[in-house]
Amino acid sequence: MDDLTEIAPSAAECASANIPGTDIRPAGNSPKRLFNIIPNNRADEFQKEYKPLTTREKFNIARSDSFDWPNYFLLAGYAVQSQVLSGGFQHNGGMSGFAKFYGRSLGDQIIGSYITEAILPSVFHEDPRFFRIGTGSVWHRVSYASSRVLVTRADDGRYRFNFSEIAGNASIVALTRLYYPNSGSLGDATERFGMQLGNDVISNLVTEFWPDIKRRLRFHGLLQSFQKNR
Repeated sequence: MDDLTEIAPSAAECASANIPGTDIRPAGNSPKRLFNIIPNNRADEFQKEYKPLTTREKFNIARSDSFDWPNYFLLAGYAVQSQVLSGGFQHNGGMSGFAKFYGRSLGDQIIGSYITEAILPSVFHEDPRFFRIGTGSVWHRVSYASSRVLVTRADDGRYRFNFSEIAGNASIVALTRLYYPNSGSLGDATERFGMQLGNDVISNLVTEFWPDIKRRLRFHGLLQSFQKNR
């Protein structure tokens, strides 16, 4: 799919951030933790010379995103939210019910990470990483980050349809229906599939812009501190 290269970062934008002989790092290292907490090990900077991952490296990314310590606290929050929205804490069995909701959330996390970041990328020879460009207009960066759920790089460096993302999220929805009681109709599954893709788009957007936001917040804090000390 050669036309997919049109959605890639432009040569001019890459050149504007070029560091000869190295990977392009236009705005510092790519954030491995969103908001300094949420694991985001599949993030990387856009590379001048593409370097594919080995199968082992793909599984290392999935393992890190599945079992990094902040996940256990985040999943507890998701479990409480699901339990409350499903009828309330007491109505759903109290702490024993919470354990079931937590187990499902943990299953979602592990299954999702391994399928979309390791198993299918290895099968389809695709790269599970999101390459942050960190330069260019806001609109270009938004459209680029959003399009990565549909476009990825193959291990040979060429751009192609993101089979791992689309087939992976469809597989996740199908598998989780096995341990979710009353998992609903095909329409509910389709809605969950859309939500999965939407969440991945949001993750890409936050990854793309978080370093910029962080620098602005740090600059604003330093400016306020300077004004107070005058």
